[in-house]
Amino acid sequence: MTQPLLPKARIPFRHLLLFGWLPSPIKIWAYRTFLGYKIGHRVKFSFGGVIVGESVEIADNVEIGLLAVVQGRRISIGRYSSIGTSSYVSCNVIEIGEDAKIREQVFVGGPQLPESRFTLGSRTIILQMTYINPTKPVVIGDDTGIGGHCLIFTHGSWLNILDGYPVTYEPVTLGSSVWLPWRVFVMPGVTIGDGSVIGANSLVAGNIPAGSLAVGSPAKVIRSAPDFPRKPSEERRGEIIEEMIAEFDRFVTFDKVQITDSAAYRVYRRKGMAWKLLWLRAGQETDLETAADDTVLSEAALTESVRERYRARKTHWLDLGGKTRSSSGSPLTEELALFLGRYGIRLARDL
Repeated sequence: MTQPLLPKARIPFRHLLLFGWLPSPIKIWAYRTFLGYKIGHRVKFSFGGVIVGESVEIADNVEIGLLAVVQGRRISIGRYSSIGTSSYVSCNVIEIGEDAKIREQVFVGGPQLPESRFTLGSRTIILQMTYINPTKPVVIGDDTGIGGHCLIFTHGSWLNILDGYPVTYEPVTLGSSVWLPWRVFVMPGVTIGDGSVIGANSLVAGNIPAGSLAVGSPAKVIRSAPDFPRKPSEERRGEIIEEMIAEFDRFVTFDKVQITDSAAYRVYRRKGMAWKLLWLRAGQETDLETAADDTVLSEAALTESVRERYRARKTHWLDLGGKTRSSSGSPLTEELALFLGRYGIRLARDL
């Protein structure tokens, strides 16, 4: 059978045979030595997980899951991001921010054009079984969530355009802090503005303004500012934080974590290890003594001078008011940050 002019290797079998089976440290060494990839510290490749590209930059603490394939001409993946088991990401340009999560069995790919690009912002998540077609650019902003079984297409074609059938090739843009629950279908050419929410099982065929709630097939805006979203009062905000921390304590004690109060701190103990949490309520003094590996949870935004003091002391922080966090953390910091994510709270890492 005559082959086409341009080879189209959807599955990089040769690369998988050469590198896929290697243990993570050897795979990283081989990638750096033979392919010139720039790979940071504490990066982990599971069995069969590979990255195939001409220019590849992987930051610290990235994880590539079991049998996950990432391939493109130019690939960059930010700190603490991960790609789950059996996911497939293929595009000319792949740009993934930090703390982004692509879960299991996500498919990103399709026919390629010179401008094909897949951009995924920081602190985003794409859940299982989602299909994204980036023939034209798909750009997804920071802090956006895409539920499982969602479909995002930048091209629609099958029947003959010369017979009058429509053929569409248009980019898709999702802003920052957009939420697509499960089974949302986004059509070519759609732009969804910052802070918008789309109802589950909706079909989005037209643009959605920022700060809107849209539902249906096709999706129509049913609520917008100032009715959506409704921000809680300062008093209610404090009550919500209390409820979250109480639920966090219930969650960790179920897994045999012991919690005690010690002066201004709460101490969390597990398997002979102990970590301290300083919970700063709104209006409370921030200049309290902290030590290395302590965690500060602040309801009000921390000033730069306070953050600099924490950096010098190697104290970790989660700043709910300023929506920031320390660049790394103790096991307690990381567990609490993950738990806050259940309530939609995502914090940008310090540099």
